[in-house]
Amino acid sequence: MRVILRIFKQVLGRYRMMVLGGYVSVAGAALFALAIPKVLESSVNRLVESESADASQLYFLAVGLILAGVARGLFSFGQTFLGEAVAQRWAYDLRNEYFDRLQHLSFGFHDKQTTGALMSRATADVEGVRMFVNMGAIRAGFVIAMVGGIAVAMMTTDVKLALVSLSFVPLLGWRAVATSRGLRRRWLRVQELTAEMITVLQENLSGIRVVKAFAAEEHERAKFAKSSGEVADETRDAQVVWAGNFSVMNFLFTAAIGAILWVGGSEVLEGRTFVDGQTVFSGLTPGEFTAFIFYMGLLTMPVRMMGWMVNSFSRASSCGERLFAILDAESPVDDCPGAKTMGRVGGRVTFSGVSFRYDGGALALQTIDLDVEPGQTIALLGRPGSGKTTLAHLIPRFYDVTEGCVTIDGTDVRDVTLASLRENVGIVQQDVFIHSMSIGENIAYGAVDVSPERIAEVARVAQLDDFITSLPDGYNTAVGERGIGLSGGQKQRLSIARTLLRDPPIIILDDSTSSVDAQTEHRLQVAVESAIQGRTTFVITHRLSTIRGADVILVFKDGEIVQRGDHEDLIARGGEYRDLYDLQLRPQEEAALHVPGGDGAQGAT
Repeated sequence: MRVILRIFKQVLGRYRMMVLGGYVSVAGAALFALAIPKVLESSVNRLVESESADASQLYFLAVGLILAGVARGLFSFGQTFLGEAVAQRWAYDLRNEYFDRLQHLSFGFHDKQTTGALMSRATADVEGVRMFVNMGAIRAGFVIAMVGGIAVAMMTTDVKLALVSLSFVPLLGWRAVATSRGLRRRWLRVQELTAEMITVLQENLSGIRVVKAFAAEEHERAKFAKSSGEVADETRDAQVVWAGNFSVMNFLFTAAIGAILWVGGSEVLEGRTFVDGQTVFSGLTPGEFTAFIFYMGLLTMPVRMMGWMVNSFSRASSCGERLFAILDAESPVDDCPGAKTMGRVGGRVTFSGVSFRYDGGALALQTIDLDVEPGQTIALLGRPGSGKTTLAHLIPRFYDVTEGCVTIDGTDVRDVTLASLRENVGIVQQDVFIHSMSIGENIAYGAVDVSPERIAEVARVAQLDDFITSLPDGYNTAVGERGIGLSGGQKQRLSIARTLLRDPPIIILDDSTSSVDAQTEHRLQVAVESAIQGRTTFVITHRLSTIRGADVILVFKDGEIVQRGDHEDLIARGGEYRDLYDLQLRPQEEAALHVPGGDGAQGAT
């Protein structure tokens, strides 16, 4: 109920005038709907009590009913139009708020979420809430107005028959509440299973080349069929519960009609007398009895809508709970109160007693002390899981340190805004994400009012300009989803160009030359070295040429820096670096020495 009240509060707060207009339409539709039985009551009584048949009375009856029907139709249109308008605007706002919240949640949040689950919330869950806003925020008023108006009209006509007719309403209400509680749990399960199904679909489409390479189409088909079947089964069960409730409501409504015919018909017959050849009714008149039957006919729509509303209420409750869980989520990394804007920095990076653990797990970094001078190139080396990438991610505050602090030019990174901090730190990640847009737009991603000349300049630095200009549409060439059509090396060079375009004083290269051949790597290395002059650079790499060019090499093991120094010094000392050199780097060197003009031979000069 808390979720539903929150939805109502926000809808009424944001669209007060539209909701008010909807309620005016509801009142008008209900008023003219309730006027129809009164017209029938008066007309039937006149016809029954009249000594001679007068066709003009039928004309007045027909005209009155037509006018009331037209007015009711116009107000009903207004009710439907405004209800849908409010629902669509609410869904639009909710989707945008949800998407905006996802953009501001940190790596720590996204590490624990699946893409399919987040997509399900933005689609199926928003739609579930939208349907309720339409059915609940506006049409609930129509249901209340009709049931209340019919109850008053019945009580003022005949108390006994009204009590008989309305005795079914509490039973209908109890049934609706009981069904709502059961459906809420079922719809929550449906949404969870839908999220799992979308995850399976998303992973299959993203890895379709792997699926085909391993001829795993049948396995994937069976996996999706199983997930889809679970959604279908749970949805069917929820609909069966709802249909059962709907059937019970229709039965009770029909039983109420039967009770009215029995009790009301008996009253009409018992109160009928004949005086001077005329029929006189001392109790319930035929017109009033007709009105009662018509009132019950009018009650059909609210009763049926009550069934729909129970279903939408239950679904909205579960959908809203999942959506608000994201909207209310606290980001582990966010701007601190009073955070200042960081101007362009010199590039001095200091780690003071830094320790870090992921979400309460084991320490990924342990008591790191490091002082990097502006313009230095630092190579980070270590076995997988040793902590080198984690250290780099603490600089732009993708995560917050567990202990200690990271400072840039003496300012704690937690004391400045995230946007200004990340303007000063550029990162080229190993897993490059390419958007479905042109190559030029991908390079300029995140930049505002950048000139084509500047885009071409950084592309030349990244050794990508020759490739782009060879394409028929040049920089306007569209690339497919996730960079389909580009090689791994081209993607990484595009990512380097994108980072250089921002001109950050601090650069993090996360194994950015891992997907290029030796000749391209050498050209790229020379270009990057000229571009990073005067910048503080952290390089996560296993390439010998990159390591040899670093001012300081940091060797990581089990979250600690176990060695630091330059290449020759660390080789002489032995230990972890020498082990890594013999295992990974010496084969590169020996292979390069046998390739004339290879990057190892040139990198050693």
